[in-house]
Amino acid sequence: MTTFRFNFSGEDNNKLEETKENESIVWLDSEEIVPDKQIKSIDETVTHAKMFACGDVEIGHIVVSEAKASIEESGLKNAVELAEKEHSDLIAGKYEGGLKIWECTYDLIQYLEENETEIKFQNQNVLDLGCGAGILGIYAFLNDSNVTFQDYNKEVLEYFTIPNVLLNIEDEENREKEIKRCKFYSGDWDSFNKLLPSSELFDIILTSETIYNECNYEKLITLFMGRLSKDGAAYVAAKTYYFGVGGGVRQFEQKLQQNGKLNCEVCWKSTGGIQREILKITHK
Repeated sequence: MTTFRFNFSGEDNNKLEETKENESIVWLDSEEIVPDKQIKSIDETVTHAKMFACGDVEIGHIVVSEAKASIEESGLKNAVELAEKEHSDLIAGKYEGGLKIWECTYDLIQYLEENETEIKFQNQNVLDLGCGAGILGIYAFLNDSNVTFQDYNKEVLEYFTIPNVLLNIEDEENREKEIKRCKFYSGDWDSFNKLLPSSELFDIILTSETIYNECNYEKLITLFMGRLSKDGAAYVAAKTYYFGVGGGVRQFEQKLQQNGKLNCEVCWKSTGGIQREILKITHK
């Protein structure tokens, strides 16, 4: 089983060996998750809440340990426990880090806030790809978008993402109505892309820390090509390089250039610490 360690120590694993292991991974099929039971049990589920804060943006989310407890004896729990035992953030094909709020999420929220006059969310169709806690999608939702949340593990959506969306709907009496502006899908990107109606397009696609695995670049680019609206834009927030994995911004840019059907520009770079960037991707 392949494990990815985001330890930033500079130690690089054998890339060829990891690629061979990735080829044998059976990726999870996509399915739509309907938030019925979460609506009924949200007040019991959320006994505590924490706040994601970035500048003036505050988004509530349940405590990760509570989400883990709710997962009970599922296969995801076993994968999460193995990841923790191995001091790893991911178990490829089993658990893709959805119970963690990644650093680049803060970068992308700040960028969206600073460019709010240019990036309009009202009445837009938005995809939060690899959503995890759903912070990016909730930001879009609170700015009057219709949002599709996608994460690899359905348990992450059931016990973390959906409760977080419900937590941020202040009008409790309208929770059931408001959450109809959202859809939730689990599974692999290729399967997710095939499951969506052929006519479904997104004006904005937001994704944070999802380009660590080069084996998934083709799936991601195919999704961008087929699901971005004509004048839409995808914003990819990521670390410039993921030590121990081999992926990163330059590798993803190279794959996009080889594809030749999408424009890509670096629209933001960090100024210190671990290097981080945001890519803006549009149709040519």
